[in-house]
Amino acid sequence: MVAVAMETGLGLPSGSDAAVGGRLDLRLVGPAVAVWGGAAAAGYWGFGPVLLGVAGMVLCACPVGVLIALHQGPGGRLGRPGALVAFVTLAFLAAGVLVGGAAARPRFTGPLAEMARAHRTVNAEVVLSDDPKISAAAAPAATSGPREGPTVTVRARLEAVTGPGRRLRASVPVLLVGRGSDLANYLPGQRLSVRAGLAPAGPGDTIATVLFVRAPPRARGRPDAVQRAAGWLRAGLRDAADVVPQPAGGLLPALVVGDTSGLDPGLKDDFRTAGMSHLTAVSGANLAITAGTVLFLLGRLRLGARSRAVAAALVLVGFVILARPSASVVRAGAMGLVGLVALAAGRPRAALAALATAVIAVVMADPVFALSAGFALSVLATTGMIVWGPGWSDALERGRAVGRLGEVVAVAAAAQLACTPVLAWLGGGISIVAIPANVVAAPAVAPATVLGVSAMAVAAVNDPVAALLARLAGLACHWLVLVADVAAGVPAATIGWPAGLAGAATALGCVVLVVALARRRPTRWLLVSAVVGLLAARVLLLPRLAGWPPPGWRLVACDVGQGDGLVLRAGPASAVVVDVGPDPALIAACLDDLGVREVPLLMLTHLHADHAAGLSGVVGRLPVGELVVSPLPEPADQWDAVERAARAAGVPVRAVTAGAAGETGAVRWRVIGPERVLRGTASDPNNASLVVLAAVGGVTILLTGDAEPPEQRQVARRGLGPVDVLKVAHHGSEDQLPEFLTRTGAEVALISVGVDNTYGHPAPSTLAGLHAAGMSVARTDLHGTVAVVETAGGGVRAVARRPGPRGGGAGS
Repeated sequence: MVAVAMETGLGLPSGSDAAVGGRLDLRLVGPAVAVWGGAAAAGYWGFGPVLLGVAGMVLCACPVGVLIALHQGPGGRLGRPGALVAFVTLAFLAAGVLVGGAAARPRFTGPLAEMARAHRTVNAEVVLSDDPKISAAAAPAATSGPREGPTVTVRARLEAVTGPGRRLRASVPVLLVGRGSDLANYLPGQRLSVRAGLAPAGPGDTIATVLFVRAPPRARGRPDAVQRAAGWLRAGLRDAADVVPQPAGGLLPALVVGDTSGLDPGLKDDFRTAGMSHLTAVSGANLAITAGTVLFLLGRLRLGARSRAVAAALVLVGFVILARPSASVVRAGAMGLVGLVALAAGRPRAALAALATAVIAVVMADPVFALSAGFALSVLATTGMIVWGPGWSDALERGRAVGRLGEVVAVAAAAQLACTPVLAWLGGGISIVAIPANVVAAPAVAPATVLGVSAMAVAAVNDPVAALLARLAGLACHWLVLVADVAAGVPAATIGWPAGLAGAATALGCVVLVVALARRRPTRWLLVSAVVGLLAARVLLLPRLAGWPPPGWRLVACDVGQGDGLVLRAGPASAVVVDVGPDPALIAACLDDLGVREVPLLMLTHLHADHAAGLSGVVGRLPVGELVVSPLPEPADQWDAVERAARAAGVPVRAVTAGAAGETGAVRWRVIGPERVLRGTASDPNNASLVVLAAVGGVTILLTGDAEPPEQRQVARRGLGPVDVLKVAHHGSEDQLPEFLTRTGAEVALISVGVDNTYGHPAPSTLAGLHAAGMSVARTDLHGTVAVVETAGGGVRAVARRPGPRGGGAGS
């Protein structure tokens, strides 16, 4: 975001060069916003034939209006310039609605949508459009049934599908989800035949349906030569980066080409907290650095403008293929090509006009980008740099104390501020360290990128030289790691902020206020003083005043990443703990924050790592009275670890089934599942999860572990009864019985799930079912640690703490 000089390296000028007659060229902004908004609305709501027909008629009628508006009045003046703008904007709005509506139709209506809603199992022909994404850690063997290994997701284009009694041809984007290594080794462009179960996409998704692969796919042919070459180059960069110690070694491929397969999960969390995640997503700056370097070198060779533009265009296209067409890369590539056309033609370029042209071209070519949060963030960041960056930079540089640093600060602030409403919409809070972190990180981005690209190119012919270049790039990556680590460690580095429309609207109001105050010197100093004072209060004072846990808390879902860690208040300093997550440090920190000093009862619903691997954060660290476990001692290695830990700490272990009950301090509990161990299911440990009905004070809670439909049916037959709080089974996966969700009558649904997990948790269908049942949903991936509070009126509400440590990894 901060490399404005690199953006201008594509021939897209900033400052006064970006203006027409000294002002920003706004002529294409209206059409760009119109086509984007129309495509997004039609894609999200799935407009029916009537609205699409109206849009078609409007599009056909607009040229007539344009001709009327172009009719010259007396003296050769343009007759109705306002009408011309209105008709052109309306035409682009109608075009956006048409392309967005046409792209979204398969998701809402037709045979494919019907089969997805019925969860049919089909045979499908797909072409992969991205690299497969493998989970950060392999799930335990028992989660995978006969085919072991991690979960893999990959985006693809559906070509044909054969279901019960019908065969359909299509060309729509889909998401493949598979177990094991079946999908892991394929390249984009590979055609596959798969047997898969269909599931509907969620609201706002950019895919038509989800395919859950049921059997190993069959490859049809090979990817084209370009994709094979790109895969070979990416593998060469990974091999060269192996000489760089972690976590910098895993960061280098992520920084250069967006390959996050080796990125350390802890570093990923630090980058997210520090507001530096865009560096690992291949933003437009990466592409601009590469193409800008090529333009600079060719300029030294005194090549003409056309030759330089053609060479840079080839580099742009090649880099988009190499880095994969993510939203930011596609936006930057389109914008860069527009600028290069202008460079080749020898005509003036306006950055805002180039950006608007890129938006129009991308949305019309592929309307799914209209719903992409990454695309929105990329466009808004670039807009902020163009509109506010030059003026703020000039104002800061006039202060001698700032000097040339003003440009970097201004660009970082402009980009971050422009993105704030969308970041608020997405949830997870707003980073207060993002601007300084990006300013300090900026000097290392260009050297790391240029040296990394060079290492990738040289790796094709000379491994030792490639390793040397990778080591040099690693020095810059080490700096980025240090910056992220320090920034993420700042107390209260993230401000809690409401998600959704309300949060976005509030953030937008704050942005407007900040920009208005920054326009004049007196209010600018007032703004700076207020921001510094508020940040100091936030970092130094508020953590001491804002008590945690909140008064009246009964249950806390700890933010332990991709796993479960639940705490039920048994007394002033004691608690019943249900599951301990994958990381001992995370569950230990949560218990410390809650003031828990003893655990009279610890329950492990089952023994998968995402529920049991954090055991040492409780057993051996705090006094534990008893350990209650699932009746199925699998996976065997995890059971051995539990036994060893309990024996060493002198904690008795008891395996229980339905009917076990007790009272521990203020907690009354009863196990209602499983009645017996189920064998031969997709995951026997999941279906042996302890399902526990608990009451704390006046709050009733249903804790479900990772129970899947076989156990859910078994439990439902015994009667669920109304409860206040439902801990949604299996991190909100799609494997839910609808009646298991709805018959609980819960007011609050808790989903303990890791950020950016590769399992697709929580599933859109599960979220839709919870909302349809009238439950408010609290998620640890969006809200951090969540407490359930008993209100004075006898009800319950969920209170989210500021986002804490996150993870997306172990277990399923």
